Amino acid sequence: MHARCQLLSGRIPAAGAVGRSAHQAQRTYATTAPAPAPAVKNPLQRRRGGDLGSHLPKNVIPKDAYIPAYPYGEHRLFKQANKGLYGEQMIRFGNNVSKDTETKTRRKWQPNVLSKSLYSVALKKKIKLRITAKVLKTMDREGGLDEYLLKDNVARIKELGPMGWALRWTLMQKPEVIERLRADAAALGLDQATIDKQWPTPQMMAARKAAEGTPELESEKFPESEEQQMWAPEKADAPESPSLETELLEKYEKGTEAFAANEYLKAVKAAQRYLTRGLVDSEEEGLKLAFIRAKERKEAVVTLKQKTYRRYKEAGFTVEDLQEIRNRFNLPNIKDHTAMKIAYNQRKRKEIEEAGSIEAWKAAARPDKQAAEATYAARVQAAGGEAAFRAAQKAEYAKVIAEAETASTNQSLDAERRRYLERAIHKADLAIKAKAAGGQDDYVESMLEDRRRTASASDGLRDIYKGSVQEKTARGDAWAALVNSSNKAASSQPRA
Repeated sequence: MHARCQLLSGRIPAAGAVGRSAHQAQRTYATTAPAPAPAVKNPLQRRRGGDLGSHLPKNVIPKDAYIPAYPYGEHRLFKQANKGLYGEQMIRFGNNVSKDTETKTRRKWQPNVLSKSLYSVALKKKIKLRITAKVLKTMDREGGLDEYLLKDNVARIKELGPMGWALRWTLMQKPEVIERLRADAAALGLDQATIDKQWPTPQMMAARKAAEGTPELESEKFPESEEQQMWAPEKADAPESPSLETELLEKYEKGTEAFAANEYLKAVKAAQRYLTRGLVDSEEEGLKLAFIRAKERKEAVVTLKQKTYRRYKEAGFTVEDLQEIRNRFNLPNIKDHTAMKIAYNQRKRKEIEEAGSIEAWKAAARPDKQAAEATYAARVQAAGGEAAFRAAQKAEYAKVIAEAETASTNQSLDAERRRYLERAIHKADLAIKAKAAGGQDDYVESMLEDRRRTASASDGLRDIYKGSVQEKTARGDAWAALVNSSNKAASSQPRA
């Protein structure tokens, strides 16, 4: 047979062959019981509705919240480190030196930058970051992204950079992280009042905001400035005209700046008066006393203005008298109150000249002033002299300062009085720090940061806390289970 024909089948069906039916040719298979469900669910299995995709930092860090400025500033020589976790690594320059000819060739060394999606247990998200191999190794040693960001020593804060600082702030707004920080503070022995003041819960922030009456905007409370934005929007996306909320915010901040500047100047002047009169031992105590007695001084100023205005009215100046003052001093646009003040001072000067001395004029024209001076002299004499009177007044003011410093833990005080004293001491601390640094401008900036932080943290924490409660009552998180299982012993880890 030819070789090509050997591949063909040589079997030819016979004419009388009988075929088997389909029913007879059907094959049977053995069946077994289904395998039982695993005791531990595979954490790598994708669950429906889970947030397992990677997110860019700009989609994780809230843009409508005020984030405190990074204390060490931005990188100015290696600017790409501002948008990643570089761990203080930057580009370096040097030379390649030939061994034979000692020829030098310029070269550079860049950090080993990787693009990694790292999971955050607190945020329940994977965040895509530019991170160096050195930082990634440190992160593995610390136990994950959250542990790396939340470590609070100075070296770690310097390593974070602006991006890590913003991520750290975002983590610290989560209720789970707040509870952890409060527990750590309690383990260190801090009193409960200090813990509540430093790490308040969302309910505490809401109560504090309601007590202080902080104004609230519905959207875009405190938009970031161009320097604060880590991802500045494109020009095409920028709005052509400011929104109503932005205009209201600008007006609010301008009013806050003016109020804070005026408050600082008044407090500094009052502190200097207290120090000159010997009522306090230092300027710091004078500032504390000035902020504590700010309400009393304001009431005294209002009372004095009312008395002065009543005195102007009793003088009986007519419209012709006020117009004559405007024409004499060439001040046609001054108000009636200012013209009345000038006319009163002119009449007062004339009466003093006619009386011969200011003491004689006071005795004749202002008997109430003489009575007040006599009352003050009697109080000084009853105290045992001017020195004893000042000493008693100094002791009384020292007691007031001590009461304000311990107001947060003094439950015997009225709630309104306690809040007022706590706020006064807080402002005094800001003023003391500002006076040691830059003065009025630093105090204004500190007050703006304080107001922004109070307004943004209260609403932001409330929304985050609600989302966290809903997530806790849901089916759980697969990636969080995976990360938590990796921290267990090898014998207790689930099998894939």
